[in-house]
Parts: sequence; C-alpha cells; structure tokens
Amino acid sequence: MNIGNLEQLDMALLPQPLLNLLRKTEYSFERLLEKEDGKYDIIDDSVFYLILTTVTSPEGNCKSEFHNKYIDIQVLLSGEEIIAVSNSITNPEEYDEIKPDLIFLEDDSLTTRIVLKPGDFAVFYPGEVHRPTCQLNGPSNIKKAVFKISKTWLSNN
Repeated sequence: MNIGNLEQLDMALLPQPLLNLLRKTEYSFERLLEKEDGKYDIIDDSVFYLILTTVTSPEGNCKSEFHNKYIDIQVLLSGEEIIAVSNSITNPEEYDEIKPDLIFLEDDSLTTRIVLKPGDFAVFYPGEVHRPTCQLNGPSNIKKAVFKISKTWLSNN
C-alpha cells in the first residue's frame, strides 16, 4: 500500500509506470474532477479508471474487499473519506469472486484507517484488504477516481 497526494507524487515512491500514469495532464486533479461518472479506458482492460460519486457510510456498513489481478489507485476528488485497511490475504485464490476481480470479506480485522482529503490517494496492490467509502464525521458526498491497473501490465512496463 502507498498513500500520497497528486500534488506531491514524488513523495509516494510509486513504481515508475504508475508515477508516469498519474503525471499525465489528462489525469490531473482538475481534469479528473471535471469528468462525469463512468468507466474510462486507457489501455483496453489493462489500465482504466472509474469516476464515482457516492455518499460515505459508517464503517460497519461498508464492505472490505481485495483484488487478485488489479492494483487500485483510489483518488479522492471531493469530500472526505476514511479507507480502513488490514493485512494482506495469505491465500487469495481460496476466496470466491463476487464480480470479476472483486472479492468481499465478511470477517476481517481492520487495523488502520487512512483519512483522505481532496487530492489524496491510496494505492492497494493485489491481496491488500481495504474498506473504502467510510465516513469521517458523518455522511459526506464524495467524488473519486479509481484507477485499475493490471498487475501484468505493471510487470511488463
């Protein structure tokens, strides 16, 4: 897991292909904020992003998830959000996918909370458990971009 801010990308120590991606003008904070909700393809199904507008909820109402094939870069564009995290999954292949590359956990031990403000991001690698969209001081309208990067694409670039 990495955390950082779009205005201070070098401090996040991201792998170079991820750093190059987030440095592109079309993925700047201002440009992402202008986008409508939906899916935006960058490189077929290897690299894409989603723009989502939603309302945060109490942590107990949110689901913990992890992915096997994709890296998540969750960028908060407006509002405030907590993402709860815990240890990585030891044997991720033992879990059933709810949707392609989306596995929910029913009983996990969340150990850390990350507070995101506009421009902040959190990077979750395959097997890293995260519970996004948790409220900070009550429900908050948020807009975020979630970049999905295939681990195969990352290893080849």
